[in-house]
Amino acid sequence: MQYIVLSIFVNFLFCISDASFAAESSIIPFQLSPGSRPMLHLGGLQDENGVNPVSGLQIQPTSNLLLGGVLSPRKNGDDLSIYYHVLIGYIPNFKILKFSTNIIQVGMHRYRFSDDGGSRWFSFSVTEAAQLGSLNLNVCWNKLFTQTWERNTVLVSTKIKLLKDLYLQPGAIAFFTPNFDYSPFLLVSINL
Repeated sequence: MQYIVLSIFVNFLFCISDASFAAESSIIPFQLSPGSRPMLHLGGLQDENGVNPVSGLQIQPTSNLLLGGVLSPRKNGDDLSIYYHVLIGYIPNFKILKFSTNIIQVGMHRYRFSDDGGSRWFSFSVTEAAQLGSLNLNVCWNKLFTQTWERNTVLVSTKIKLLKDLYLQPGAIAFFTPNFDYSPFLLVSINL
């Protein structure tokens, strides 16, 4: 039994990852919420294979701690796989800009059950959330990395209040290597 657990753990730590796929699919939709209630995110992310459904859940157990995850099934031809990630975030007391709030986040991303096997990568993100009049703007810089590669992406989104606890979140993930490209997304966020 110990050998099975050790084998799974080693596979988890050292599985290969594709930098291009990671850059275009690493969506981090988390945002500051007015209260500490859980928030559910549902929507889609468009990449080169079409629109992929995305679901996420964020929980804010304290005023400065954010926990969450994303789950997204992927279909590429006959290949059905799944992308998911877990994330922990910290909302510090200091502000980079006077009119914004920052969130520092660390996450682990997985792409599983594809014909090519599984892949895993990590992320370090800094999000600036600013309220400019009635416009709520989120800019998130992400460093995606493994032992063999790293990529930088920028996620830009806005939050539009539809009803009391219902928000629309359009945005895009921009990635810069090998060429500049982006993946747009649209999410509906609900305070539970």
